[in-house]
Amino acid sequence: MNSVGILLACTVGFELFVLWRLRFDAVVVALVLAGTVLDVNYLSYTSVGERNYDAAAHIEYIQSLASSWRLPDVFSCAACGHPPLYYACAALWSKSLQLGSWLPIELGLQWFSLLLFFAFIVVSLLIFRSSTQHATTLRLATALVVFWPSSIINSVRVHNDALASPLMLAALYFTAEWDKRDRNQDFMAALLISALAISTKASGYAVATTLLLFSALRLRASERRFRSLIQFLSALVVLGATGLLTTLLRSARNPRTACQLVLGSACNGRYVPPLPDSPGRFLSFHLRDFVSRVATVPEDPILNRFAKSTLFGVAPLGEAFGDAFHERLAHWLSAGLLGMLAVGLLGLPWLGKASLRKQRVYLAAVAIMGLFLLAFRIRAPNEFHEDFRHIFAALAPFCLGYAAVVTRLRRSSKLAHFAGLALALLMIAWSVAFFGRLPQS
Repeated sequence: MNSVGILLACTVGFELFVLWRLRFDAVVVALVLAGTVLDVNYLSYTSVGERNYDAAAHIEYIQSLASSWRLPDVFSCAACGHPPLYYACAALWSKSLQLGSWLPIELGLQWFSLLLFFAFIVVSLLIFRSSTQHATTLRLATALVVFWPSSIINSVRVHNDALASPLMLAALYFTAEWDKRDRNQDFMAALLISALAISTKASGYAVATTLLLFSALRLRASERRFRSLIQFLSALVVLGATGLLTTLLRSARNPRTACQLVLGSACNGRYVPPLPDSPGRFLSFHLRDFVSRVATVPEDPILNRFAKSTLFGVAPLGEAFGDAFHERLAHWLSAGLLGMLAVGLLGLPWLGKASLRKQRVYLAAVAIMGLFLLAFRIRAPNEFHEDFRHIFAALAPFCLGYAAVVTRLRRSSKLAHFAGLALALLMIAWSVAFFGRLPQS
């Protein structure tokens, strides 16, 4: 058995054990394992550089830490301005694999990303199970998040997003559980994981802000005000100290501007939009271009570029996806995404105010993440700062929301219910067809 086969067997065995311990049903387990097979299949015919343009820089950062255990200079590589948590974990992982000498470093790091993506899936499943009692809703949401096109791409990318995304989603999960059940252990978990997210990537400030927002809202309640004040101050101190620490670590590595001090190499200014930013550039949407083209062009509105990145990212997919078959599937996936957004938005009234209130943390978090991404893009114009991967944690609430809407529509219109279900299943089938390849003999 080759290295990829060993990797797949070990991963499937580990996932089966975890999902069995967490008592998910056989359908959910089968969906997750099938997704892992597809992810590894995608890994087998694409290179690490095809999935993110700066993979070499992330590997350089990891190898620098693994060899010297010293943080590199901010400008020594394109990724070296990021906080160190992911790179330290990846360095420890790669050093442990080198002891056995059975996996090349690049494949080992891709396996690390695959395991971290499984963590993202597990947290998504916990959110789904906590939010719904309907098996159909849980299974549909699971299938969507597992087989979503950008899920497959991100599952094996060597990038700090691999750790940031599950941490951000886990922070939201525990914040939501704390908001629903008022258990102090949920608050402490949300606080710790939010701090870890900040230590991984600046995107973590969005979930930290969400926790601070709901901590502040609790100060308005008359009961348990003292405990709420302690929690709010604890969050303020811990998250503020974590942010200060990451800034100090970066300042010791010679940043040149205030923006670089906070955001690192994201502020290097390597890209200037071909059209000046204006309200129309951010608010307009070219429907025909979005559906008819696989990739975006620099002149496209921001919404076009962001929406397309939810499916395929912003980097070219590579030669393996350049034929007419994949182009046709990409058109269908683009149209399907717009259809799902329409069904989800039009179906929100069927969820009811009570259901929406229960999910208020996720709704607020998605809005906050969107605002942070918008501010990031305005402050540091860059084609890679219009990418959904920065807020990839928003995928789980989106899939849950769509699945819940489709389930609720059954009460009022079976036709609308089956149409929404069929659209979701088509999106899953098209995604599998787009990324699946037969093994080479």
